[in-house]
Amino acid sequence: MTERMKVLHLSDLHLTDDGADMFGANPATRLQQAIQVIVREHADAAFCLLTGDLADRGGVAAYAWLQQQLQRLPMPCYLLPGNHDDRANLRAVFTQTPVDAHGYLQQRVSTPLGSFLLLDTLQYGVAHGEYGADRLEWLQRTLATLDADEPLWLVMHHPPLQVGIPSMDQYALRNAEPLACVLEPYRPRIRHLLVGHVHRAIGGSWRGWPFSCVRSPNHQVALDLHTRGTDVPGSHEAPGFGVILADGRDVVVHHQDFLVTGAPFWI
Repeated sequence: MTERMKVLHLSDLHLTDDGADMFGANPATRLQQAIQVIVREHADAAFCLLTGDLADRGGVAAYAWLQQQLQRLPMPCYLLPGNHDDRANLRAVFTQTPVDAHGYLQQRVSTPLGSFLLLDTLQYGVAHGEYGADRLEWLQRTLATLDADEPLWLVMHHPPLQVGIPSMDQYALRNAEPLACVLEPYRPRIRHLLVGHVHRAIGGSWRGWPFSCVRSPNHQVALDLHTRGTDVPGSHEAPGFGVILADGRDVVVHHQDFLVTGAPFWI
């Protein structure tokens, strides 16, 4: 069996160009605190995935600061854009981030656990996600090059399903059906889907494929299953990130809180 591997999942940093606070918290300080926890507790992770909304307004200064902070981590980091990001500015700083033939920031990360396929769902001018024919072309071509029994992991910003929070569901991936059709022949090989965007620790399944979503290091979306409209209710629940432990058989997703109050104790 494949040796157990640890993967970190951060999302929705919302860094500002000027380091300003947002909703009563400071995104830069919160990221630094998350990095402190990672260095102390999770330095053995194989790599870190950052699934979008890295900069709140897509500014170069925010990406430059992010790059500087990520250099503190002992593992490689792979980035995706979210609806708050700017592809050109992101890649101007993170110059090694691959770009497909249509300019989308998509890539395959090969690991002992299989291939992690990072899908770019950013559609400029809207908050919801898109994954149209031009992006599907990259996915189909990439899938065709993989070994016949290679496990697959999908990584994206926008969830391709409704999570039951109406204020956020309106901003989910709009055209999930074509994506599901492309993935269907690979059903037995898809192990997990990692998403961001919703600012909550959520788990479940989409079309039978398991998925998980993580909290933001800065601010959360409230667990409000009733409110509709353009305004999204926020929450000051604990910030966090995901810690995935996986081998050739099992996948476990932990949600690492930080800024935990009170001294630790034995139970």
